[in-house]
This record gives sequence, structure tokens and C-alpha cells, in this order.
Amino acid sequence: MDKSIESISCFEFEWDEPGFIHKWIIHVSLHPAISPISHTLMVKFSPMTWNFEITLDLIDKYNPASIVNMKNQNSPEIITIEDQNFGSHVEHWNLLTDNPTTDVPKWLGLALNSPVMPMGLCPQECDMDESTWLIQGPKKAAVQINQVIAVENNKPQAVKTAFPSFEGPYKVAAKIERIISCKSKTQAVLRLNLGANTIVYAFDALYSVNHGHYEKGQTYLAQLNAWAYELEAVSDHEQLVVDDPASIKHHRALNDILAANDGVAPANLQEQIDAWEPKSEDDKEPVTVDFSKMVAYLYGENMGQEDEAWFQGNIVGKTSMSFMDQDYTLYDLALIHDENQEATLIRIATKNEANQDFQIGQFIRGNLWIQVNIRSKKQ
Repeated sequence: MDKSIESISCFEFEWDEPGFIHKWIIHVSLHPAISPISHTLMVKFSPMTWNFEITLDLIDKYNPASIVNMKNQNSPEIITIEDQNFGSHVEHWNLLTDNPTTDVPKWLGLALNSPVMPMGLCPQECDMDESTWLIQGPKKAAVQINQVIAVENNKPQAVKTAFPSFEGPYKVAAKIERIISCKSKTQAVLRLNLGANTIVYAFDALYSVNHGHYEKGQTYLAQLNAWAYELEAVSDHEQLVVDDPASIKHHRALNDILAANDGVAPANLQEQIDAWEPKSEDDKEPVTVDFSKMVAYLYGENMGQEDEAWFQGNIVGKTSMSFMDQDYTLYDLALIHDENQEATLIRIATKNEANQDFQIGQFIRGNLWIQVNIRSKKQ
């Protein structure tokens, strides 16, 4: 369900400084049932710093009703960091275009010509944060251009951030263990527990509307997808030789202990590994590990950038989409696949022509920017 907008139109566009500052005039008119206010905005956008400035000429048709922002006191753990500590949206836009300084301002204007305002977990408009608007567009486009706008007294003040997103088909049951956010609540990275101690970090595309509604211990339906930075095929029978004595002992001890327990790890596994001793000289020889069929996921190590991840997984589906006359290849793949557990599937998008020829069943690896959309609780 989307919050209706009567009209948002871009009726003037110009360069303020050649190659650096973009300026356009926007007319915003929300549906009277939601907000009886018409706004005229002049937006200045600097791609060098990715900052936005807005000046307004406001025409109030009526006195807007006050909206009460419901604060959830039972929220997951929240860690607040500075905005600059998040992953760079400049790098994210570069995944969509080789000319972000010209294309992105144009896309922002086009998005405002056919916008939607997603409600996320909010049951009604009155449950939404009155200090922020999240505007997406163009409506029904394969790729959505997101603009998070700071609002005061129901009047837009500044575009705080902008980023691209798209929808994937895969939803997983997840609890939000931690929220890494900023003071303005415009963006966040979520630590998601998918069960069986499976953890995924993802950039929350709907955080600006959802932040007041997340509950500790609640299970949500989380839709995961990702933009690919780099991808490469995994060679068949790709091997790693382990020659470190401590690693050799750990590997052989683990294999022996699991074999003796029908593949089930005993409660005192680490204690048994520590006590294990080689029975012959062969047990001390280097170990060759074939990891060409390995499914692996490593999230980013920097606070606020855990959504920037490395993965290796097998392709289970392949399709495509188009946006602004550009073709994107979409791969459905296993992000996580632990033994005796269902695989966690994710759809990834790439515009790079060099990444178009991977096939279903093939193992690939690379770097991703992982996103999540949460619109409902798991019933």
C-alpha cells in the first residue's frame, strides 16, 4: 500500500555551474486527504559531494492535521554512527551508470514525475514518521530511485540521501538483532538473524519509514537482494593447500571426531579437538581442500558497512530487467547453505556485460551491496 501523491512534477532544470551543480524546480502536491499542502521547491544537487539543498515556496491550502509519530519502546539494539561511516552511495550509483553526475540528477527528476511513497510496516498514514518522507520512483520501474526527505511541520526541508533499489522474489523469516543507524534516521544497516545462528547484514531500503515500528524478538518477512560490484566464475576443482601445522591438526581432528559421532558435533567438540593427537606421520601432512563447490558469505568488517559483502555461491536462476535503456542480468543464487538447512536465496543485479554469461548451476563469487525490504511480520 502506498501513500498517494496527487502530483510531483519537474518543470525547470538547469546547470548552475558547468559540470558541478544541478538545479531544478519541483512542484509537490499531496492528495488533500493526506496533506492539503502544495509546495514549490528549488533543489540544488552537487554530485561532487552528493549534497542536496532545497528552498521552498509554500502554499498552504488548509491547516494540516498533526500526525502523531508512534515511538516503539521495545526496539532491537540500536547503534548510532555518523552518516559518513556508511557505505558510499556514490559507489552504489556507479553500479548503474558510468556518468552519475549527469544521469542521477535526471533520474531523480523522473522519479518525482511518477512517484510513490511506500508505507513499509506502517498500517496507516498517521503511523508514519512526520519528520521524513521516503519518495520512490518512477512508479512500476524495475529500478526504484529512492529519495529520503527531511520534513518539518509537514513541509519538505532537505533531501538527506538518495539511493537505488530493486525488488527480488525471495523472502526469509528474520529477526532484527541490531540496527546500525544515524542521528537523522535516514538510513541503517540491519543485523538479521535468519535462525540456526545464520546472520546476514543488509542496508534497509525502508528504514526511514520503518524505524519506529521494529520490535525486539519479532519475526519479519525480509526480502533480500543485492547489487554486484564484481563477479567471477569459480574454477572447477579449485583447491587450497593447508600446510600450517595448527590448521592441519584442526582439520584432521574435526574429521575424525565427526566420523566417530555419525557426523554430529558433540557438545564438547572444542575440548576433543584440543585433546586430539596425530596417529601417524600421514596425519601431519598438508591438507588439500577443494572449495570450488563451497557456499560462503562474509559481511563487511567496518561498522556501518557490514552490508558490503563477499560471497561464493551457486546460481539457481537467471533472468533480466531493463532500466533507462540499460539491460541488467539478474542471478538468483545461494548466499548461505549450511548443512541440513534450506539455502538462503538472494537475487543479485549486474549491468556489467562481462557478467552476463554465467549459467545456472555454475558457482560464482564476488562483492555485493546487500539490501533488504521489510513490509510485514511473519504470521
